[in-house]
Parts: sequence; structure tokens; C-alpha cells
Amino acid sequence: MSGVDEGRDTVNGAARGSDFLQLAVADVPAGGKAEWLAGRLRAAIADGRLPVGGRLPPTRVLAAELRVSRGVVTEAYRRLAEDGQVTGRRRAGTVVVAAPFTNTAPPGPGAGSGVGDTGGHADGPGARGADGPGEDDAGRHADGLDVGSAGGHAHPPGTGGADGPQAQNAEGHVEGAGAGDTDGPAVDAVGGHPGPLGTSGADRLGHDVTRGDRPGRAPDRCPAGPIHGAPVHRGPVPIDGVPARPGPPGPFHGAPEHRGPAGPNRGTPAYRSPARPINGAPEYGNPAEPIHGAPAHRSPAGAPDDTPAAPDPAGLFGGVPGSGVFDALRAAPAVVDFTPGRPDLTVFPRAAWLRAERAVLAESAADHLGYGDPRGAPRLRRAVADWLARMRGVRVDPESVLIVAGTAQALTLLHPVLRADGVDAVAVEDPGSLGARQHLANGGLATPPVPVDEDGVRVDALWATGARAVLLTPAHQFPTGVVTSGERRRELLEWARAGGLILEDDYDAEHRYDRPPVPALRALLADRVCYLGSASKLLAPALRIGWLVAPARYRSALVDAKRFNDLGNAVLPQLVLARLMESGELERHLRLVRGRHRRRRDAMITALAGQLPGAVVHGAAAGLHLTVTYPGTVPDTEFAAAALAHGVKCHPLSWHRQSSGPPGLVLGYASGSPGVIADGVARLGRALRSLSRPVRT
Repeated sequence: MSGVDEGRDTVNGAARGSDFLQLAVADVPAGGKAEWLAGRLRAAIADGRLPVGGRLPPTRVLAAELRVSRGVVTEAYRRLAEDGQVTGRRRAGTVVVAAPFTNTAPPGPGAGSGVGDTGGHADGPGARGADGPGEDDAGRHADGLDVGSAGGHAHPPGTGGADGPQAQNAEGHVEGAGAGDTDGPAVDAVGGHPGPLGTSGADRLGHDVTRGDRPGRAPDRCPAGPIHGAPVHRGPVPIDGVPARPGPPGPFHGAPEHRGPAGPNRGTPAYRSPARPINGAPEYGNPAEPIHGAPAHRSPAGAPDDTPAAPDPAGLFGGVPGSGVFDALRAAPAVVDFTPGRPDLTVFPRAAWLRAERAVLAESAADHLGYGDPRGAPRLRRAVADWLARMRGVRVDPESVLIVAGTAQALTLLHPVLRADGVDAVAVEDPGSLGARQHLANGGLATPPVPVDEDGVRVDALWATGARAVLLTPAHQFPTGVVTSGERRRELLEWARAGGLILEDDYDAEHRYDRPPVPALRALLADRVCYLGSASKLLAPALRIGWLVAPARYRSALVDAKRFNDLGNAVLPQLVLARLMESGELERHLRLVRGRHRRRRDAMITALAGQLPGAVVHGAAAGLHLTVTYPGTVPDTEFAAAALAHGVKCHPLSWHRQSSGPPGLVLGYASGSPGVIADGVARLGRALRSLSRPVRT
């Protein structure tokens, strides 16, 4: 068994680790926890993953994610403060103010902290205009810790005094914004005064003191859900099953024939999954969650509630899907939208975005309103480099970051660059994203399929294609949800070292619920991996902001391609996003939506247990969608057409296949409230029952 958890198990619905520096619960020692954490933080500061000016997470949040007491995190922060490397700032939490001196040569002009893409050597912790060593703020001791305004005496850590490392002022006003959830004004535990909107009682080290100081408390107050609650439905709902070895190929096994997209999968035998069952789906109990802008519960116009419209009213599901199929599906009327890939847009941080936009406009000179750098605004490139180092374990120089209009444009820019390098085919996962495959084909690149099993893409089949490049989603494979195992990652890196190029689409890696963080492949072999990411799943697809980090040999050509394509992204939205990343607002938003998305995922699994008995759910540990395979002979294109006739939009799994396989649906759950999800799944059940046919023996 590999050393990487593939995300098949769950632990009371809580994710087992922190995206911050890729810290995992399994790495926490039995003793010396504070020293271990302090050591990891010192190493991150030394090698540039935590640059000068970077923020540390609130102690409450990090302690909950690592399942240690809050005192462990506070003590680790205190040790770094004694070293002079961090300090507590009133409105900014705990900030890195100095990096240790090293014997390495200083970085060249324009170089930031990070690791060189080809050599893998640290460039040194270059300061990026942040406060240097020895900076002293008013009212703060030389070691970087604040003292309370009441008496100015520092108490030992964890004593709960009115000042010191966990201090707040005597009246109980909130002294740190950026510690807690963004769900309203926080009331401080001492004086009872509400803090600024968007804070939750953070002290001067960014520690949250309004949640009862319960060590290890999870940030999300999630009710009993299908992973961790009392069962209600007795029908088993298998999730992410792993077939026994040795054994027959699983649902995504088998090297496919090299041919175009498959048509409707008639005659597919009933899928007998070896998946482990969850014995019953649990009760969902969050009726208080608001339904922000959810569509009304009504049938398509002119039809009674239980009377479906004509089959496939939009004509979407007959034959091979064309280039405009997603646009047509978005335009199709429906009561419930289960199309995958949409986050919860009702909680887009409008207030934070407006504040950041006003600040950007106030501080921007007239010259900033002219044409920008085609590579992207330098401020956003620095912010993205810091984000990738903190959240995805990828250390890059900001100069290597290219800002693009989403992953779709990144693939478009890569077309001519890859062809000029002699690449005429990019292998793709099977099943894998139809949209990505269409973008590659539009650039004249062949897309030979490579089968996916429970460990990820099959590298033996990848070798067999002869392709020099491959497009992968290793952190959360689309659409199966598989996490590439440690052994399979090593095989991929061996393939890449032999001359292969990996295009790593890290499309929703931040949305994880029941598995530890998985570092990006880019962190392991920088000169053979093109890393693609975007803000579409973090915030909203409408922003059209993404990033591409390519090996050094491709950068100049990619910048030229971007320049001649559109002269660069709009500058003002880039600066606003950079400010959200720098201020910690984006991480707070991510914590908020993780809890909401988890509850909605649980609601969908609960509903599927009652409405689609025998169905198997894949990919529940992370992401914004579930893939559901079901027994029977009903082709999934017919099921999707019947679902649309019943008022539900979704993707048939066969859209994302190039070879035959079991029928299924790809269901996005993030954009609907639990009530809407339950109604939509009930409609799916009625649609399937309307198509049911006896299984021939």
C-alpha cells in the first residue's frame, strides 16, 4: 500500500490535515508537537514558502485541522516570535517579519522566494517589499508580541490573561481581523463588544477567542451527515469502493480502444461494484441553512409537478456531443441545476471584493490604468506564488507565473507552443473532461485515452500511447474523484523524466473534506510539469482569472502567445484578487464554503440512498461533484435526457468517456441548497423509474 491516502476512508467527516504547508495529521508526533510545528514553520520561512509579509493561519483554525490543542499552535507561534521571525499585528494576525540569514548568494533582480524550476535549488528568501528584520511597531515588545493595553504585562502562553501572546485589550474589543469565519460580527468573549464584520474575535496573534477556546474544535459546525452521522435509510450507498486484488478490472479499468467519443452506451451490463457500502445514508439535519436565490420548486412551464416534458427537450443527448453542447445545456430551462463545476456563488464575498476594489482604486496611480504586463500584474503573480507555496506545496518564482483567463485559455496558449516542440498528441484520462479534450482537439492535438483505475491514471497504458504529453487531474480526478496514489505518482514522474510532459490541471484541489492534503505534482518535478490553476472554483468562473506555471523552456513562447492573444488580462480584477489573497480573505472564504459544500454533498448522498437504490457514488472525499454509476441497461444519455424532461440538468458520464463503460451521471452539488438537492434527486429517481426496463437474463 502506498504512503499516500487515496481518500477512500473518512474520519468523522473531518479532513485530516491542513492545506497550509501541506501539514498532515499523520506527521504529528506523539510528543513534542509544538517543537515539530515550530520546526516546520522555520523551514518554510527559510526556504521561502512563507515569505516575509506572509500570514500564518489563526491558531484555532490550524489546531482544528491538525487535531492538536490550540496551545500547541500558540506555543509554536510564540517560539517563532522569540526568534524574531514572526510578530502579532492588531489587524493582520500573525505575520512573518524576518527570514534567517543563509550562506546562499542573494537572488538576482526580480527574483522572489522559491525554488528554481529546473535545478530545484532554493533562490533564497527574498523580501518583497515587506517589513524587514528588526521592525518594531508601537506598543510591541522587541520579540514581536503585543502586550495588552490594560497593564502591558505579558502572561505565559495559555494562561488566559488579559494580555500577552493570547491577549486582547481590557475592554474585550476584537484586535485581529482575519481569524474566523465570515458569517457576521463576532462578539468577544471578555467584554461582549462586537468586532468588525468578518472577524470572530481574533487576538493580536490572529487567534480566535470567541468560540469557547475548545482545543481541536473543527471550524465547521456540521450536523450529522452521511459520512459521520446516524443512519436513517437502510439501503446501502457504496462510496469509492476499492476492488480486491487480484481481481477483474474495476469500473474505470481496461485499456480502451483508440477511437472517438462513444455513443449511447446501450447494452452495458449491470454494474456490480466491489465498493464498500456505507450502511445506510444518515439523516441530514441542517434546515436552518438559507436557500440563497434557489430556484422555486416547480416543474417546467406548462407541466404538472410530476408530469415530465418531452424527452430530451433541448436535443442535447443524441449522438456525439459537439463543441457547443455546454452552452446549450446552460441555456436549457430547468428547475434544478446539477451541472458540475460550479461553486456556491450565493456566498461570493461581495463585501470583501468591494472593499478590496475600493482600496485598489484609491491606491492606484493613473499609470496603473494603462496597458498592463501581458504576463499579469506583478502584485497578483507574487500573491499567486505565495498561495501556491502555502496551499499546494509548489514553490515558484513570481516571474514564472503567467496570469491567464482560466484553464481554458491556458490550454489554448499551449497549443502552438507544444506543436513547435514536436508534440502532436496529448494523452488524456479516460474518463476525463470532455471540455478539456475539446480544447486540445481545437488546437490540432490528438487526445489518445488512458484508462483510470482506483489509483489514478494507468501509467503502463500511458507508455503504450506513445504520447509525449499528458493532461492530468491528479489531486481529484475528473470525473471519478480518484486521488493519484503515491506509487502511481512515482511511476508518472519516471515517465516524465524519460522525456514526458505533464499538464497538471489542479482544478478544485482546495475543496477537500475527508482526506488529507495532496501536494501538486509540480512540487516534485518542476521542469517536466506545466501547472494550471484558476479562481473559478475558489471564487467564481465569471472572474476569468487563472494561472499557468510552465517549465522555463516554454515561458518566452507562452508570454508571446498571451501577448498576441489579448495583451493580458484586465488589470483591476487582478489587483483586487491579489489583495484578497494577501489579506487572508480568500482563505477565510474557502473555509466558509468548505463547510457549506460538505453539507450539500452529504445531503446529496442521503437523497441518493433513498431515490437511486443500488447506485454507487464516487469521488465523495473532495471536489464539487459526485459521479454516480447505477445498475441496469438504461444508457446514461437517455437518463440525462429524461432528467432534463423532469426539470434537472446534469452530465451523462459517457460524455466524458472515449471508451465504453458503466452508465452514470456526473452531479454537481455545490450550487444548490439541501432542499433543492433533495428535490432534484427525487426527480432523478422518477426519471430513472420512467425508463426502467427489465434486465435480461
